[in-house]
Amino acid sequence: MEVLEEKWKKLRLREEEVVDIVIEDNAPEVLRYKEQRSLVGRMASSRTISREALEATMAKIWRISKAAKFMEVSLNMFVLVFENQEDKQRVWAGRPWLFDNNLLVLREFEGHIPLHRIDFDYESFWIRMHNLPLSCMTKERGIQIGSTVGKVEKVDVQDDGCGWGCYLRVCIYVNLSQPLARGRTLKIKGESVWVPFSYEKMPRICFSCGCIAHGTTGCCSVLEELESKEEQYGVWMRAS
Repeated sequence: MEVLEEKWKKLRLREEEVVDIVIEDNAPEVLRYKEQRSLVGRMASSRTISREALEATMAKIWRISKAAKFMEVSLNMFVLVFENQEDKQRVWAGRPWLFDNNLLVLREFEGHIPLHRIDFDYESFWIRMHNLPLSCMTKERGIQIGSTVGKVEKVDVQDDGCGWGCYLRVCIYVNLSQPLARGRTLKIKGESVWVPFSYEKMPRICFSCGCIAHGTTGCCSVLEELESKEEQYGVWMRAS
């Protein structure tokens, strides 16, 4: 579709083709209600996903009043219609969702946007930050560190702003086309501290480049010959 759009831009349109047809925003109430109960989803997978299998599997995973209806609108892209807005919000709040360890990226339904212009390059993940000094187990530090990864949406702390435990949980809006962050190095009183990350509900990733989704050209990672042959990305990044 993107290739076709570029081709269309180069066409010399005739007079009747260039005249705008003004579409009034007067959709029937029943259609508006359907849009309010819908989401748009795309599987971040290079293989074709069966609509029937996806719909049946998610019906078992989502604990909602009635199974959502999946309508395939493009390859691996679906409109999800829920029974009510409460079911939709429950699914939206529970992101990310996986099917066969592949990520189902969800977006709010916006009927005025052409399908190929919907941005599926980002999704929210809960990231666990391990090996943090106790003084860094705070909302403020979670935002500071998390902001170097993506947009911080939430930090899981107590009412006083502190998070005591084995790790600090931070919900971050992650760029799927970039390698997953494996951790960050902190400088505390002159000492360097490595803080490894693990991902809750981490989907299948490319162990070569660390990306969840590749572009149309596939993996562009240039691997160097390493004597140890150690994988730079792997299942060890998945939270247990």
